[in-house]
Amino acid sequence: MIVLAPLLLSVAVPAAVEPRCTSFATLSAADQKQYGSRYRFRVRTKGKAVAEQWVRSQACPEARAARRERRRAPLTRADGRPCTKTRTEMRPVTSGGSMTMLPHRVCIR
Repeated sequence: MIVLAPLLLSVAVPAAVEPRCTSFATLSAADQKQYGSRYRFRVRTKGKAVAEQWVRSQACPEARAARRERRRAPLTRADGRPCTKTRTEMRPVTSGGSMTMLPHRVCIR
């Protein structure tokens, strides 16, 4: 039993998960095709370091999944309780130099 204890402890501890995508080169071919022009634009205008940071925060599948989960999360009030009543407000957003209005859900009280 003493011999098995270290083995059980080593199995029970979860290993740190490495992110699948750490740079543009590690993206899948389909994602490279989809995000290639935006990546090259950032490399040209802001530098490779900023472009790689953008890939990790926006283009990686893990980052996209995290954003999707945040969007699907239920609305909460300032005190952390879930909203029971919501309304839709139109918020101004820039889009390529012009302004447009997008619907945004907000809590009522």
